Amino acid sequence: MSDDGPHEEPSTDDATADEIDDTDGDDRSTPGEGEVYCRDCGTIISEKAEICPECGVRQQSPGSSMDDLIEVLTNGENAFVAAVYSAILPGLGQFYNREPAKGAAIVVASFVAMLSVLALVGIVLYPAVWLYAVYDAYVVAEGREPPLDI
Repeated sequence: MSDDGPHEEPSTDDATADEIDDTDGDDRSTPGEGEVYCRDCGTIISEKAEICPECGVRQQSPGSSMDDLIEVLTNGENAFVAAVYSAILPGLGQFYNREPAKGAAIVVASFVAMLSVLALVGIVLYPAVWLYAVYDAYVVAEGREPPLDI
C-alpha cells in the first residue's frame, strides 16, 4: 500500500530563515554588543580584550578629546596655555612650566605690587610684573630661551 496522504514539501521561507539563523560568530560582518574590531587585523573581538586572539596585537582604547585637553592643560609644554595662566594670575604660568620657585617669587612680587598701588608706585609696578610673568611663561614654555634664574 502506498501512503497517498498529504506530503509536506519544504517551503522556501523556512530555508531562508535557516540561512539567516545559521550564524556561528565567524561570518558576521558587524560587531555585536560588547564587541569591537581589532585595531590591527579587523577581527571582531570582545571590547574588554587586551590582546587580539587572532593577530596578537595589544589593543589600546582611543583617548577622548577630554583626555587630550587635560593632557595639554597639565603637561607644561603649551606656550599659549602658560601665558594664559600667567595672565590670570601672575606666577601661575611658571608653576605650569614646572618652575615653582620662580612662580612663587612672581606671585609674591605681584602681591607686593598690588599693595604698592596705594603708594602710586604699584600703578607702574603691577603691570610690569604682570607683563613679565606672561612673557616669561610663554618664552619658557616655547623653549626659545632657558628659564631666567631669580
